[in-house]
Amino acid sequence: MSGAEALIVLGIIANFASIIDFTDKVFSRIKDVGENIHDIPRAFRDVQITLPLLADALKRMQQRIELGTLDEEACRALKPVLLDCQSGASKLNEIFDKSLPKDSSSKIHHVWKAILTLKQDKKVEELSELIQKRVQLLTLHHVTTSGSSAVESVSAGIAALQVAEEQRPKTYTIVPVQWADDFTGRGEQMSTLISKLDQPEKHVRVAIVGLGGIGKTRLARQYIEAQNRSDVSVFWIHAGTAERMKGGSRDIAKTVGIPGCDDRNVDILGKVKEWLESEASGRWLLIYDNVDDIDLMYGEGRGRLAAYLPRSNRGSIIITTRNRQIGIKFATAKYVIPISALDLDESTTLMATKLGDEESERRPDLVRLAEALGGVPLALVQAASFIHENESTPARYLELYEANDQNKIELLSQDFEDDTRDSELQNPIASTWVVTFEYLKEHQPLAANTLCIMSMFDAQAIPEALISKTAEGDSSSPTNLERTLGALLGYSLISQKHTTDALGDHVGRVFDLHRLVRLVTRNWLTMCSTYDDWVAEAIDVMSTRYDAKAPGFDVWLSTQSRYLPHALSLISSRPLLLQDDDEVFVPTVFDGQTLQDDHTIKGDICPTCTGNILTMMVQMVHSQHQRLRMIKKAVAICTFALGPKSVITLGHRSNEGHALWEMDDNTHSEIVYREVLADYTSTLGPKDRKTLYAGNHLADVMIELGNSLEAERLLLQLIETSSQEYGQEDKLTVTLMQTLADVIIDQGRDDEASELILKISGLVNTVRSKVRLAENYLYMSRYWDLETLCLSLLDDMDALSRNGYLDKTWDLLAKAYRAQSLHDKAEGLLRQVVTYRQQRLGENNSYGLALTLFNQTRYEEAEPIVLHVIEQFEEQRGELYGELLVTKWLLAHIWRHQGKVDESRQLALQVTALTLKGRGDQHEEYTDRVSRLRRVWGVNPDGTEISEADEADEADEAGDADEAGDADESGSDWTDTDQKDNSDADGAEANKPEEPESNATSEQEDVGPDTALDEA
Repeated sequence: MSGAEALIVLGIIANFASIIDFTDKVFSRIKDVGENIHDIPRAFRDVQITLPLLADALKRMQQRIELGTLDEEACRALKPVLLDCQSGASKLNEIFDKSLPKDSSSKIHHVWKAILTLKQDKKVEELSELIQKRVQLLTLHHVTTSGSSAVESVSAGIAALQVAEEQRPKTYTIVPVQWADDFTGRGEQMSTLISKLDQPEKHVRVAIVGLGGIGKTRLARQYIEAQNRSDVSVFWIHAGTAERMKGGSRDIAKTVGIPGCDDRNVDILGKVKEWLESEASGRWLLIYDNVDDIDLMYGEGRGRLAAYLPRSNRGSIIITTRNRQIGIKFATAKYVIPISALDLDESTTLMATKLGDEESERRPDLVRLAEALGGVPLALVQAASFIHENESTPARYLELYEANDQNKIELLSQDFEDDTRDSELQNPIASTWVVTFEYLKEHQPLAANTLCIMSMFDAQAIPEALISKTAEGDSSSPTNLERTLGALLGYSLISQKHTTDALGDHVGRVFDLHRLVRLVTRNWLTMCSTYDDWVAEAIDVMSTRYDAKAPGFDVWLSTQSRYLPHALSLISSRPLLLQDDDEVFVPTVFDGQTLQDDHTIKGDICPTCTGNILTMMVQMVHSQHQRLRMIKKAVAICTFALGPKSVITLGHRSNEGHALWEMDDNTHSEIVYREVLADYTSTLGPKDRKTLYAGNHLADVMIELGNSLEAERLLLQLIETSSQEYGQEDKLTVTLMQTLADVIIDQGRDDEASELILKISGLVNTVRSKVRLAENYLYMSRYWDLETLCLSLLDDMDALSRNGYLDKTWDLLAKAYRAQSLHDKAEGLLRQVVTYRQQRLGENNSYGLALTLFNQTRYEEAEPIVLHVIEQFEEQRGELYGELLVTKWLLAHIWRHQGKVDESRQLALQVTALTLKGRGDQHEEYTDRVSRLRRVWGVNPDGTEISEADEADEADEAGDADEAGDADESGSDWTDTDQKDNSDADGAEANKPEEPESNATSEQEDVGPDTALDEA
């Protein structure tokens, strides 16, 4: 080899040694990234092919020069080719060094940020094509060894490439939507879009589907920016209407030079379709944005736009649509890419980017605002625009937004500039969704109606039972139901999931409504003057669910509790506004209503149904104060609309008496029950079942007030009437007899009580009657009989669970064990009770467990349990609540044994004072606590220390009790029956109607305050 040019060429090739070494490393890094994220842009993958070919061509060239087969003239001709290769490879190395991570497995996010936002893909593509062409020249020269000189072969190759370049179809870009560099999130969707469209020589159709304003257009635009190739034309058409689609097609025709495109009579859609399917079009990507009208796309006749969609292996199509049904028809389910709301981190980042606050101290405010807006990109951008334009702050915007619904709507209706959206679309999120609502109202009215009624309920977990009637329409067709729900799901307005009951069994579908969709729907109804109509409809539907039957208490409570947030949403709506406000009032909406069979005509909010819903909520909330408020509101509404002596009104009044009884406000409970009994007697007569049940309630309250003799006289009269009218074996008669047994036990007449209990046992043999018998054994201190009966009941745990008495039976058995000093057995059962009630009922009354631990002198373990129970009672019930006082009394003893003498004395004095306030100075509970206060703590109720004379008297009075084992040191300062046997607290049937009926006016077995509420 000789000649200066040959030496120069060898020098260039020598310089390539380091470049080739680096390209090997680049190749490995590209391969690693590809394996981690599976799909990377085509240009990056093409380099994997180009670089090895370049290295091979250079090695061959070096060998030929060294062998002397390449003269100086040929080297002179090849010199610019090699220099181009050197320059291109160096630039590629610079790009990869900046874009690709050193550790691909941990920096995939950074790869995508580089690829998608720095627009390196297009540069890589251009450099790769340059190197490919030069490799072709080198290869051409290598294989041309005869018929022409080396120079001629290289020159011919260059000429051939130029001809091929000139003959390649020209590419075009028509994208009227602006690109923005603040694109956030969507990495998974972008990866899916790239992988689905990366199928060379195959026609691919992809549908991006999601709610309006969710970011479908931005995703498609970002894909174009990231995947832009010099050999692929990109055409974007707004497809919201036929005219806009034709206009977009005409723009394409003009740009590419289709003859006759200016003629308004020409079939422009057909012309463009024909050109795109021809070889002249080359490779192309077509985007149809906002394809939301299914009739326009797939309707009948020649006018349907689907007929004009081109199909060619040289091109692919993306559509964006709110309607999943369109997406599936267009692309099949496999090629549908759903877009949902951004997650909280992505939402916050988007707002921070828009406000230029990526590192700002305001980020916590941005997080709260992003969460409030539910991750909807359009709403986030709209909020950022408002903040920026008004020089406000995220905190101030959030303050305005959360003030009330009217403020929310006003803020969401603010227009703003967004050049990344179609200029003919409305930018405010409130306006964007109304377009969809109006379309549904016109084309799918059942779907629109279902959306309306759903917006009346809470946005999350709406049971199918609340919407099925509306969704099915007048035909009550299950097919209509599926079509209706399919439409709402297809438009991404709702989402669905499946739920199970407390026993783990499947109970059906529930649906979620995005909180902003709900807000905008309610505002739309207000603007259409139909809001109150839909409140009335929803209240009617909810009322019918109140009496839904279930196979057992656990299932019933689980099923009914699913309706609580939706019932609360209804009573909080305009024009009722009956939420947690302490004021009891009658909403003006009930003024001047016309009632028929205690219900209003369709379109008016029904007072009877509203009362039903309030009662329904009473059964599912733990706070006694909240229960009482709801009941009083139901009483006020029904008294106003139906009259004070309406059967429905009296049912709510009876519930009021029961709520007062549960709160140990027996004085007022007695007043209410006496009025109810008198009104039932005058309205329905003394023999009606409701009248007799009201008498039973009154007798229960009398027992609590110490009026057992009067209660006994009343019960004997009621039992005689019930036996004559309904028979001794009737459940009503048996219930009255059981209450009479309680009275006799309270009077200490155990022998008579035993005879009556045996008589009752012979009349009925139900789970409920056996549990009542066990309770009577407890009251009579017949612990062996109690233990035997409970063990017998527990042989059929399924029956106990179905009837809601499993935890009650465990508790009774634990009390039998504790009374026999079998504390370990009692503790095990009581821990079961606590776990069961927490899991099944959401309750945590662990008093019995704490008492058992106390009896074992495990004071440190008992104290936190007692404190937790007290905290719950104080939150949910009044200060006079019996179980709260008993629990505080236990805490006083725990503190005394822990050496906290002053604290325990003060607490004991407080409990005694509250007992006086609630029971009066003649009640047994008060006198007993006064006695124990003096004996254990050595003080009078006023806090003064007792004198020696008083102490001697107290010792004499307490002698018998101490000898009987009632001394405090044994842990028996109180008995298990000191706590009111309130079935609500014990997880039994206080919250469950005994025999639910279809409506509030139906007769319902009313079994007394210790079991069920009164009539619905």
